[in-house]
Amino acid sequence: MPTYEEVLRLAERLTLDEQLQLLEALSSKLHVAVEVEESDETIPIEELAESEVAWQAYQAGHDTGISSEELKLKLLG
Repeated sequence: MPTYEEVLRLAERLTLDEQLQLLEALSSKLHVAVEVEESDETIPIEELAESEVAWQAYQAGHDTGISSEELKLKLLG
């Protein structure tokens, strides 16, 4: 398996267009997550984005949420 330095040297020899294509391909394969402060937990960046969209919809009045009773039923059955 090639080392990081070998791969980096090869990438530097690519054209700018090829480097951008490589960057896009690599970034699509990376599992990006955020560490939760004071915890070992990580949250995938996609979940954070979905959460932010839901929060914005709630704040704008587009989503009224659910009652505590509905939440209990959903979580506890």
